[in-house]
Amino acid sequence: MCLIVYCADYGQKMYLCRCTTMKQKEYFNCSSYRKKKKATCTSHQITVEAVGHFVLTNLQRVLAFAKDYEQEFLEIVRNENEKELRKKLQSQTRELEEADKRIQALDRIIQNLYEDKVCGNLSDERFVKMSQSFEQEQRELKERAYFLRQELSKAKEQSDNVTRFMCSVRKYTEITELTPELVREIVQKVVVHQAEKINGRRTQRIDLYFNGVGQICLPVQDKRETA
Repeated sequence: MCLIVYCADYGQKMYLCRCTTMKQKEYFNCSSYRKKKKATCTSHQITVEAVGHFVLTNLQRVLAFAKDYEQEFLEIVRNENEKELRKKLQSQTRELEEADKRIQALDRIIQNLYEDKVCGNLSDERFVKMSQSFEQEQRELKERAYFLRQELSKAKEQSDNVTRFMCSVRKYTEITELTPELVREIVQKVVVHQAEKINGRRTQRIDLYFNGVGQICLPVQDKRETA
């Protein structure tokens, strides 16, 4: 099926588990849970059949809507993309500003340490220990700042993703099965939540993310329904 499946709680990849008997269905299980980390995460277990059915039916619904209401669909995708982009830009810009301020502050601290050493107010041993600690923090911050600048640069180019996504959508107006080509081109990932009982019935939420645009919320009767 080629789907990339993650658990919702810790973002860990879910493993495909093969069955040992004919009666069992293949299923996905959280990798953290399988690695004996049961205290940190639950299994999020779900059958491959259930995930495949969810993805296929939601893809059919999204592609059918795109075919019948392309302009409205395009507006929905753009709005969702811009909303997520603004949120990401605000968060990363704030973090980058804080990192740059701390890097400058560390420059001043290291300079003051050197002046204290020259004046005899700080021993060589103490100077080396303190300066190494601050320099290590500064190196890590510079690496993080570089990463954030790269991410911000990518984020500002994301408007092109909508155009690319629409080109992919137009190729698959009607689908009856999930093919590796279809999944690779349109689906980014599937996120599985832990199952819970609601009104005595077992319910498990699944989120579907599309390449380049994330989740797509269509105007349906149940406003909580999300593809």
